[in-house]
Amino acid sequence: MANEVVVGTIKLSKTLQILKARLNKFRGGHLSFSLEVDEEEVEIGEVIRAHATVRAPEGVDRTLTCIRISLHGEVQVDGRWKDYDERAETAQDVALPSGHEYVVPIVIKIPNNAVLSEDGGHWRLRAQAVVDRTIDPRDEAPVTVVGA
Repeated sequence: MANEVVVGTIKLSKTLQILKARLNKFRGGHLSFSLEVDEEEVEIGEVIRAHATVRAPEGVDRTLTCIRISLHGEVQVDGRWKDYDERAETAQDVALPSGHEYVVPIVIKIPNNAVLSEDGGHWRLRAQAVVDRTIDPRDEAPVTVVGA
């Protein structure tokens, strides 16, 4: 292999950090977004309680285009596992003044036919904020579904 060429590499995560830093600088600062789940373990048929928080940076007014919330998992229908995907959208075109935050409470019921985590069901709650129709920070949290 006398004709081998070695090319330098850059880790993808570093590339994404560079792009994110440039985007934030271009857009005028960091936008804070988080999803917090009250209890990571939820009984079948009960509700997940959480909240999504988006905060505008100091010195920059924003418009919260919307917040998208989704719950992904698996349910059992006629003895077979099927994907479960529930989605909702809220906070359309809300003014988000500089240095302020907007908090959305989330309450979602786990279906009675949910596949339990201990049986291999994978559940996750996801939230995404669309700000100024372009910036879309997101966060997600795993949820453990247990029997009653």
